[in-house]
Amino acid sequence: MAYSLKGGRVYSVPDGRYVTRDLYISEGLISEVEAKDAVEIDVSGKFVYPGFVDSHAHLIGTGRKELEVNLENCDSVEKLATALSVERDIVRARGWDQEVLGFMPVRKILDSIISRPVIITRRCGHIASVNSAFIKLFSLERLHGLDGTDIDLGILKERALDEVERNILLTSGEVEAAIEAGAKAFLKYGVTSVHSDDYHGIEYELLMQRLSGIVDLRVYEKFCVSRDEDIEMILLGRQFENEFFQLNAAKLYLDGSLGARTAAMIEPYYDSPGERGVLYKKAEEIRPIVKRADGEGIQVCVHVIGDRALEEALKAFEGSKSETLRHRLIHVQIASEEQIRRMVEEKLTASIQPVFVDSDRLIAPERFGPSRMENAYPFGKMRDMGVLLALSTDSPVESTSVIRNLNSADRYFSRRESIEMYTSNGHLLANSCRGCSLEPGYPADLFVIDADLLKANEDRLSDMTFVGGRLVFSLSEIG
Repeated sequence: MAYSLKGGRVYSVPDGRYVTRDLYISEGLISEVEAKDAVEIDVSGKFVYPGFVDSHAHLIGTGRKELEVNLENCDSVEKLATALSVERDIVRARGWDQEVLGFMPVRKILDSIISRPVIITRRCGHIASVNSAFIKLFSLERLHGLDGTDIDLGILKERALDEVERNILLTSGEVEAAIEAGAKAFLKYGVTSVHSDDYHGIEYELLMQRLSGIVDLRVYEKFCVSRDEDIEMILLGRQFENEFFQLNAAKLYLDGSLGARTAAMIEPYYDSPGERGVLYKKAEEIRPIVKRADGEGIQVCVHVIGDRALEEALKAFEGSKSETLRHRLIHVQIASEEQIRRMVEEKLTASIQPVFVDSDRLIAPERFGPSRMENAYPFGKMRDMGVLLALSTDSPVESTSVIRNLNSADRYFSRRESIEMYTSNGHLLANSCRGCSLEPGYPADLFVIDADLLKANEDRLSDMTFVGGRLVFSLSEIG
């Protein structure tokens, strides 16, 4: 279908300016002329932007958050009990935060409020609590001690949690529903492309089939690997690629999260001197993966939150093909100036989440301590020293909201810079030639919103979102 958007204020990413003009969409592209059968839409006074790119998130995880029990607003045992009172064989929930709850939801507490097997995952996704029924169902005693897992307390961390996920694989219907819900969660904010990481609790072929069937959202998939042989699965998966699905990166976890105290730190946690987090791999274990990926032309994306994990990643990337493949660091919540200098030397890029600064405002000073806070969330310094940055939300850890993330980024960047990091830089980090232009000949990935994103600070949805020239979200359809 062809469209003619009349009278909108069209934003140019390179110029950082608006031009009031009509915008024509035909055959999936921005067109120079209006098609004879175009559907006219009056967008006078509204703002038209190229589709935003979330450079690191979890599409299926985002959808599961929409479909499963959400614990974000639970701030008492009573509210937790009410939220978990659902009729399911296995109750799965996500979103709790001990700072909000006021307590750790350990096994004893869960046993007192629910008898059915239950697993509740913290908002960060790196730690979960389970009750006795769940432990018995999956014989989890064998995982005690792994990455700090404490079965007596019903606390699962990192690789122990991953092992549990592999025991309760999602069905085809659950994956399909999660993809649909996840896509809508991004599209409603004008995000038309997502760098996603989804190989968790899902069979490989099912994941490839479902992701390659997406037509309403563009997905740059990062396939989770743990050894160099896993690169073969990326090469195999490329047969599923199409206009909307690309499999061009390997994702590697080096540590956990700040909230769970599993981010790998050089010095102990300020509020827990006996802990330094969990380091998944050292540089010598990472290098074979980078070398194999370099040889196959595959980008490597590494999850690093703590400075110790970052140090191992920097060592592993020395001499790699970062300049051509744009190997990437994801998160980087603490880094010294010397470490940032090495990022620049190795031509590494980074996906950052400014919104974490607000979410972590209570725990970061406690975890890092006053002296290390100077090196925390070094996003402005990374930009100033020359690291190519793109914005992301890490949804479902954070909301998919564009304006919320822009507000958080204001402490580091101008809005014009942030929008560039949220659009064109997102495609650059995928090594994609797809641009973020609303000029004739470019893909019609765009959204219309009743807000000037150079100034807006109140959260709001897109009026309408287009991907490949198709209207894939309309605010009018949901009221």
